[in-house]
Amino acid sequence: MQFGFLLRPLTKGITRVLCASKRDEQRFKTLGFPPERLQTTGNLKLDVDIPALSPQELAQLRRELGLGDGLVLLGSSTWPGEEEALLTALKTARERGLKVSLLLVPRHAERREELRGLLEKTGLKFHFRSEGPCFAKASAVAKAMADRSPGHSDIVDVAVGDTTGELQKFTQLADLVFVGKSLAPHDGGQTPVEAAILEKPLLHGPFMTNFREIIRSLTEAGAVRKVETHDELIRVAVELLGDEAQRKSLTASAHEWHEANRGATERTLGVIRSYLLS
Repeated sequence: MQFGFLLRPLTKGITRVLCASKRDEQRFKTLGFPPERLQTTGNLKLDVDIPALSPQELAQLRRELGLGDGLVLLGSSTWPGEEEALLTALKTARERGLKVSLLLVPRHAERREELRGLLEKTGLKFHFRSEGPCFAKASAVAKAMADRSPGHSDIVDVAVGDTTGELQKFTQLADLVFVGKSLAPHDGGQTPVEAAILEKPLLHGPFMTNFREIIRSLTEAGAVRKVETHDELIRVAVELLGDEAQRKSLTASAHEWHEANRGATERTLGVIRSYLLS
């Protein structure tokens, strides 16, 4: 590094640098930190404890959302434009004979009326989580509708998770996840961490700049698929929904990635303990 000598005085008071990745460790070396002061302990963001729902709880949540027993395509923290592409993917998948529902979780719950307007134009049946359990809503009108519409059902085509703090639960229902805010004109991306830890097949757009290192790591592990455009999202989502082997391959890679990256908290605490006890 050309001006490394200017930075070296700043490193003298630092006895240890705990790096999130080997790539970060190399950057600190380039800045002039002695290798013996560097140690890669891993990314603390990847040590997320996600309570697993039981099969009974998953079935209950599915009923409350109004989802059927087919595949679930999840739009995770979506932004405008991405929902339209996912709705098209849903319709295309169904045209090809796939049994699939869509679960949209917008990044901003206050967009619910915007999404309602969008969904009303599709002719699809939908339910908003903020309105309570879908089956409870249906039961209130079921008796009145029974004579006129014997085939009435509380199963919906699209469920909207417009509530706060439930994305981890919703993700556990998913068979395929698209990570939002990653397609033009948006940039930055939403976190892929929870979905990856839950070992879900993942799709993302090209603009994941807020999670650059994590996406790079997932890509190197073969645990994600990148799509460049809305049209490619539609094509690849339908492809993966129809190909269980590809989904299982992504799931297996996500599992290996998770196993390789967990434990950063304990490794970090171990180094701190060694200094406190020395």
